[in-house]
Amino acid sequence: MNNVYMLRDHTDGHIRRESGRIYDVDTAKAAQLVSEGCAVKADFPTLNNYQMQINRAVEAYRSHADQIDKNVVLSPHERQYRVLEARDKLDETVAALKQKYQTELQALSIVAAQDAFKTEPVTPEAKAFVDGVLINLRTSNPEDVAALLRAQLPAMDGPTKTELLRRYDEVKTLAGDKAKHFDAMVAQLKTGDSGLQYKILTQIQKDHTPDVMYDQLTKTHRTYKDGYLAAEVSGQYKTDREYALKAGE
Repeated sequence: MNNVYMLRDHTDGHIRRESGRIYDVDTAKAAQLVSEGCAVKADFPTLNNYQMQINRAVEAYRSHADQIDKNVVLSPHERQYRVLEARDKLDETVAALKQKYQTELQALSIVAAQDAFKTEPVTPEAKAFVDGVLINLRTSNPEDVAALLRAQLPAMDGPTKTELLRRYDEVKTLAGDKAKHFDAMVAQLKTGDSGLQYKILTQIQKDHTPDVMYDQLTKTHRTYKDGYLAAEVSGQYKTDREYALKAGE
């Protein structure tokens, strides 16, 4: 699965995705939306890493809880006590990872906000390249020009992307009724755009949380349901925890 940030509204059958929002879609759909210029990828490796750590902790807990429940050597109360220990450890692990996730998200947002006011200086080569694109649009088929641009995008440097994006309205005006052939390029031109990165990170704070799997676990797993723990087990565990905390002071 991949996170994508929508650059414009998109309807796919009965599914509507709104501009400015982040959606979790499968890899093929993400590639389609990006190639059509409808979205850009909204994945950040450091943030993804914290989410993966949470998911792994959840899976490890599920497996561990199952092993404890199947342990016939332990009494029912001993099994519950062991599960409660594992549950508390999971809760603490997830809370710590969520805090690190939020700290990293804030740091990325600050850097993106600072970089948003920085622009790469326009080089003579970048200006000449875009001038050439505009000349070709006046003399050639816009579809052919769009195809040539798409072929060069993977190797295009930052200053050229910046200049092409800055003068994109001129490109679309000259392309006329064939301007749609240039729409899919917007996403690639904006790759690395700090202003866009800041918007994406801000939206992540609103639309995304790293602990979806953990949240689902706490709502559906048997070991988190009311009535799973015997009152005496819960009471004994609480007493032991308080004693351990005092002993560690």
